[in-house]
Amino acid sequence: MEAPGEPVPTRLDGADGLVVLGGAMDFDDTDAYPHLLATMDLLRDAADRETPALGICLGAQLAAAALGGRAYPGPAGEELGWTKVELTPAGQADPVLGALQEPAELFEWHHDTFDPPPGATLLAGGAVYSSQAFRLGSVVAVQFHPEVDGPLLTGWWSTTTPPPNYPIAEAVAGAARNAANATRLLGAFCRTVPDAAASG
Repeated sequence: MEAPGEPVPTRLDGADGLVVLGGAMDFDDTDAYPHLLATMDLLRDAADRETPALGICLGAQLAAAALGGRAYPGPAGEELGWTKVELTPAGQADPVLGALQEPAELFEWHHDTFDPPPGATLLAGGAVYSSQAFRLGSVVAVQFHPEVDGPLLTGWWSTTTPPPNYPIAEAVAGAARNAANATRLLGAFCRTVPDAAASG
């Protein structure tokens, strides 16, 4: 959801779950984008309340930083395109990440990365960046983009200058090829939300 000019709440009062998506800004662009600080407050509130939360790409980096880990510029530079992500044994057993069928091919577009917070469980890694997903309590964070489809990727390509150094046709084809697997992950997260609401 986009709501230009609307303040980001700092608490989840009345909400049963939280999803924090990616963005064109960096995790530390807080002077230009002060809503990033409020978003980290929301993630902390979700963790404190044991409310299901999913951080995607920038959202994962913010979750790591908010919960005591570290987000920082990735030493390997930009990771862009469809990438093999390997689940750890904990990831295979996780109620959200474990919904993925392996081998899992997921879309990446980031140049920053994260170290998971203390006490977090690493759920997935990759060849370029070893931290691809973690869980800390009710908060799950993934560096990749399970939400992408062909139209979304086409929109990203059309509004990026200069154009991304990755063929749009390959990006869109990968979205069709991997849609069912990504949907499994998103569906698994959504199923944790009514469970949490019912138990609360």
